[in-house]
Amino acid sequence: NSVSLTRTECAILKLLMQNEGRPLGRNTILDEISESTPDCTERSLKQHMSNIRKKLSSLDEKDHIEAVYGIGFKFKS
Repeated sequence: NSVSLTRTECAILKLLMQNEGRPLGRNTILDEISESTPDCTERSLKQHMSNIRKKLSSLDEKDHIEAVYGIGFKFKS
């Protein structure tokens, strides 16, 4: 099975996976991906996260991205 990710979703997911288990703040995520995806804003980040979560859970019904209250998001395998 596979899912299709947008360029922005791919950049976000790659960053989260590289920092697996470590929460990343929203600003950190935006700063890290800004060069390859300058169109991503704090407002759109939430929607991108939602899209990534839906697409990944369609593969194995697990939630691989956890929202960390007051911090941001983290990837868990």
